This record gives sequence, C-alpha cells and structure tokens, in this order.
Amino acid sequence: MKTPFEILSVADDSNDQTIKQGYLQQIKKFPPERFPEKFQRTREAYEKIRTKKDRLNYLLFDISIPKRDDMVADIMEKFPRRQPTLNHIEKLLVESIWKRRSNGSGQQTT
Repeated sequence: MKTPFEILSVADDSNDQTIKQGYLQQIKKFPPERFPEKFQRTREAYEKIRTKKDRLNYLLFDISIPKRDDMVADIMEKFPRRQPTLNHIEKLLVESIWKRRSNGSGQQTT
C-alpha cells in the first residue's frame, strides 16, 4: 500500500506548497472523468497530508499505531499454544510500532 507521499510523488519532508504542486500534477495526470479511482485516491492522499498539522497527525497515528487486528494476528502467531504475558504483549506492541514506522512510509522516524 502506497503512502500519501508516494501517491503525490513528493518527499516526506515537503512543505505545504510542494505537496499542493504534487497534488495538482497528479490530478492533471489522472483527471476524474477518465480515472475516477485514481483521482479519488489522489484526493484522499492530499487530504491526509495537506497541512503541517495533517502531516504530523498522519505520521504519528496512521503509520505508528498498529491496527488491533494486526496486533492480535501477531500475538496469535507468536503464541499459538499458550497465553502471552503482559510483558510479551508490550514487547510485541513496541516491535509492531517500529516495524510499521520503518515499513509504512519508507522512513525511520524517532
């Protein structure tokens, strides 16, 4: 799954103006009349990272926090026969967050 930065073809440290230019280039490339799905995806990507506040919200919450189902799947995979302890769950959560941060946007955030 592509990140909003990849969809708009901009760097993850771009400013508002650069992101807007990337958005305008993409909607010229994929007009809604000919490419409704791609246009919708482009518009949603722009809405997620349009302002500095939106980008911060995206980087902190959309990438960093694993989905509940993903966490349950990870726990079930690592502990198929026994009940995990709270310590194990905490460790898996931290691992999952770092894995999503490094894989989710192609960047390592600290």
